[in-house]
Amino acid sequence: MSKYFKSQAAPTADPQIWEHSKQVEDGIGGGVLVATDLVAGSKLKKGALIYWDGSGATRNVYPVKNALVVSGGTTAAPRVNKNHLFIVGDACYVSGDAVTINSIDTTNSAYDVITFSAACTGATAGAYLEQATAAGATPTVKYNANALLGESILDVQGGETCTVVLWVFQAIEKSRLPYSASDLRIADLTKLKFV
Repeated sequence: MSKYFKSQAAPTADPQIWEHSKQVEDGIGGGVLVATDLVAGSKLKKGALIYWDGSGATRNVYPVKNALVVSGGTTAAPRVNKNHLFIVGDACYVSGDAVTINSIDTTNSAYDVITFSAACTGATAGAYLEQATAAGATPTVKYNANALLGESILDVQGGETCTVVLWVFQAIEKSRLPYSASDLRIADLTKLKFV
């Protein structure tokens, strides 16, 4: 049997953030994940905030990235909650110039340490890092959330078809989202109610 089957742990179930029967999908076949800003082979969980470009023929889906800063770090190397999607090379900001991520230390089980190219103004406990379009002065957010990912992608490679959830006819607990989400990005989702 071992010649043909490989024993491994079962994949974890999608988080039950909302009741599936109460979701309204885009209605035109979802979108295609653009994974250039994600780690290949990683998992992208159901409930992730996404930007869905439903206007073009390709209907691309882009992940929206935030990270909650926790106590103990510095503005040049803040500690952040584990539930983020940032990778080396991303540009981030809080309230000042956008800076580039030089490294991410994931060795601690309670938090990650993101080391920036320079101090990130406002990156103190309780603040959220926002992904910027580029490093530099007067940053702009890379993607504004307009939907949620409707089901997990177990092996991110790029080009996967995604279920795009535009409305959910029930309140969603923000604390149950799989990744950090700032109040600004939650406010982008005007058709969803969060508690």
